[in-house]
Amino acid sequence: MKHYIFLAALLLAPQIPRVAADDSRPGFAPGLHAAVAPKPAARPNIILILADDMGFSDLGCYGGEIQTPNLDRLAKDGMRFSQFYNCALCGPSRAALMTGLHPHQVGMFNWTGLLNDRCVTAFELLKRAGYATAAVGRLDMVTAENWHDPAKIARHVDRFLGSTGHAGPGNYFKAVRNTEFFRDGQPFTLPVGGSYKTDLITDFATQFITDAAAKDRPFFLYFAHYAPHWPLHAKPEDVARYRALYRKLGWDEARAQRHKRLLASGLLPANCQLSPRDARVPAWTDAKEKDWEAERMATYAAQVDSLDQSVGRVMETLRRTGAHTNTLVLYLSDNGASDQPMNSRLDKPGLTWRVDGTPTRVGNSPAIQPGPADNFVTAGPPWANVGNTPFRHHKQSNHEGGIASPLIAWWPGVIKKSGAIASELAHITDITATCLDAAGVEYPAQFDGRQVQPLAGRSLLPVLKGGQREGHASLCWATSGARAVRVGPWKLVSLKGAPWELYDLTADRTELNDLAAIQPERVQAMAKVFDEWRRTEASK
Repeated sequence: MKHYIFLAALLLAPQIPRVAADDSRPGFAPGLHAAVAPKPAARPNIILILADDMGFSDLGCYGGEIQTPNLDRLAKDGMRFSQFYNCALCGPSRAALMTGLHPHQVGMFNWTGLLNDRCVTAFELLKRAGYATAAVGRLDMVTAENWHDPAKIARHVDRFLGSTGHAGPGNYFKAVRNTEFFRDGQPFTLPVGGSYKTDLITDFATQFITDAAAKDRPFFLYFAHYAPHWPLHAKPEDVARYRALYRKLGWDEARAQRHKRLLASGLLPANCQLSPRDARVPAWTDAKEKDWEAERMATYAAQVDSLDQSVGRVMETLRRTGAHTNTLVLYLSDNGASDQPMNSRLDKPGLTWRVDGTPTRVGNSPAIQPGPADNFVTAGPPWANVGNTPFRHHKQSNHEGGIASPLIAWWPGVIKKSGAIASELAHITDITATCLDAAGVEYPAQFDGRQVQPLAGRSLLPVLKGGQREGHASLCWATSGARAVRVGPWKLVSLKGAPWELYDLTADRTELNDLAAIQPERVQAMAKVFDEWRRTEASK
């Protein structure tokens, strides 16, 4: 009874309002997501949308104050997962996403390198099964061949527009060195006058959907967004929507309000506490340069807002073409929000990072305004701490702040209970397994004459249909020296070079009460699970 009283108090408590919904925004499509029955016996279209460096609570439907009506609508008519995990870093997460295997099984120990020859990607399998395929944005890991080579990508991806590097957008408005763009196998020159990359890749994606929907063939679209990865670049009209809000909120109140909304939504249990503010961050009342700090978060929010507008345009294109009647949409993030300060120089003597020769002003300093193309600023620890509410730590850590991701699934006529929250323990390796299961494509033991390892991921299709699946007996992580293993509600985790910490996530999702000292036997047993996983998987 006390839990019900507690939740009722939260719902009735005064709330600092989120930005008011604006029905005139690009992508806003009233009535789009009404449930419809899929075409009988038809293989579904699949749209996989991946955000870059987005925190657990940044979306409105995950407690955030950022205006995300299109993703909120997908969640309302679909399903949200409360315990879905990524691999804490871009390269490992994308390798796991595309192959259904753990990163070190495919040679992706960090964020560099190529996939090994013991895996096969979702693109390779779905195209071979007759799907039209497209990839936009970051093209990492789309093929087990050399994914840096656009000719190799073109073997398995019918249409693509994006970059083959692995360091985010570089610049959202302008071309930069070492972030080459390709379109359908050929070098692509960004418009001289500039083009916001979220809009650019969305234009391409919506045209692909339009063309694919006109043919009697299912399609697979991988929409690998750059947003909201640094640098903080956004369109002025989007930034303006949030400037006053964050000057009023600050980071402490933003975290507190997100936490309350997460509890009220049921995405977090009623006993889940808010983790302390990051030790590197002062109280908002003591923060210097509040206007500049608020501008950083307003720009980050604008990047997420623009991403949501992109999702709205994609969904409106589905509706317009009639493809929405049988399309599975999955939305997730590759890791938690990033605390990286990015104070290094990008421009060296005699060489400018920007292709057009314009110098870049780099650093988290009030002298450098977030937003414009000529500046390179990041959100840093204060706002990463907000993005990862209510959890501790951030991208590259294996604490919940680094690996907990939103996952929204939408599939009319298949997901029966609109607005459902699944507490299923799930992992990014499950995505390829789910896509193949939905498409009726069998995962092979061999592909193109090479032996491939068995899937580590397990399909979420039974969960989407309202049933249960055989879950993971354990999940393990190893990212940039950080480690973790989860068995049931128990999680063993450590920062790089630090000892193991033990948490009961049923009672302590935010990892505040370390039980390692009083349960050494459990620590030892779970550490053996991790060691065996690392040794066995790496040797395959």
